[in-house]
Amino acid sequence: MQRDEPETSPEASVTRSLTRHAAVGGLAVLLLTAGVGGYAALARIGGAVIAPGTIVVETNTKRVQHQEGGIVKEIAVRDGDQVAAGDLLVRLDDTVVDANLAIVRKQIVELAAREARLVAERDAVETIAFPEDLAARRQEAEIDAVLSGQEALRAARAASLAGRIGQLEDQIRQFEKQIEGLDAQRLAKDEEIGLIDEELAGLVQLFDKGLVPETRITALKRDRARLAGERGGFLAEVARAGEAIGERRLQIIQLGDEARQSVLEELQQVRSELAQLEEQRIAAEDRKRRVDIRAPRQGYVHQLAVHTIGGVVGPGETLMLVVPKEDLLVIEAQVAPTDIDLLFPGQEAVVRLPSFDQRSTPELAAKVVTLSADHAVDQATNLSFYTARLALADGEEAKLGAKRLVPGMPVETFIATKERTILSYLVKPLVDQITHAFREE
Repeated sequence: MQRDEPETSPEASVTRSLTRHAAVGGLAVLLLTAGVGGYAALARIGGAVIAPGTIVVETNTKRVQHQEGGIVKEIAVRDGDQVAAGDLLVRLDDTVVDANLAIVRKQIVELAAREARLVAERDAVETIAFPEDLAARRQEAEIDAVLSGQEALRAARAASLAGRIGQLEDQIRQFEKQIEGLDAQRLAKDEEIGLIDEELAGLVQLFDKGLVPETRITALKRDRARLAGERGGFLAEVARAGEAIGERRLQIIQLGDEARQSVLEELQQVRSELAQLEEQRIAAEDRKRRVDIRAPRQGYVHQLAVHTIGGVVGPGETLMLVVPKEDLLVIEAQVAPTDIDLLFPGQEAVVRLPSFDQRSTPELAAKVVTLSADHAVDQATNLSFYTARLALADGEEAKLGAKRLVPGMPVETFIATKERTILSYLVKPLVDQITHAFREE
């Protein structure tokens, strides 16, 4: 007799189906989790430090400034103009500069002519040897007036000194003639005294014989004494006249010495003033030359700040920038302080240019060249950063075609760091948080 098999209920069939599907799903989830976890633990992806930056020139943009400033007379360039070294950029008004320079030059001419006149007086020569540059310009009325004035002054001073010396020499000649007259009178007295002495000798002999009275001898002696006194007076007057002559000759010497000393002192003062004026002339000519503000080197005019004829430029004010034309363009990126330890010179990088159409502009390869030794602070955002300087790889700029990189253009830099697993990117923030939590007191 055949046994009948029990019939399966619908509920039991559904349960077995769900169990089978759950097992398969669990196995699939387990396999997927294991696969993803294994991939995250084993697969390595490249990291990068992202830093904003700008295009700069290697030798830096040249600021065009003026030391003293002034009034704008002419503007010779516009923004974007290409200029060569020495090209005129801006001309300032030169009215005051020319006036000051003219005053200094006039003073130099007057002092140079005065110096030449004093040298002639010192060397006691009649003709003044003026400097060649002044003598060559004598046809100019102003120069001729200065030179003629010094020649006239030289003649007047020489005549004045000669006149004073001449007066003293006239007095000397008068005293000499007086001495001659006194000598003649003295000789006459000597002769009279000699005659009296002879007569007195004869009377003494006659007196001894009793032939003449004594009163005759006494009278002769009285006359002789009077003549001797007069002779002594003549000698005294001769001595006084001789002393006066000596005084006048000494005065002549003193006049010459005083004149020479005065000339030497004046000459020294004039030369000192000339040296100071030469310095002022050099400074004034330098200011005159710098009225024309010229390009410091070849490049492009950028950020022109002068637009008004007659406007005032302040001392040291930046008038414009000149961006060097042939200098190598580099990138200065601002790296966050938390990322600076990941960078080193030689690292590869990718540069993106937000200013261009991203769909048609390729990314450019670059390399880190230098890193700043210390951080800086952005005055606008008050955020600290380190400066990384990157250079484009050879041939990269040619990828841009007709597009041109210019200084100041913003860029985004992606500086490659060492490879890490996906799991490390996911786990490291959690580990850091746990580490900080356990270190808190």
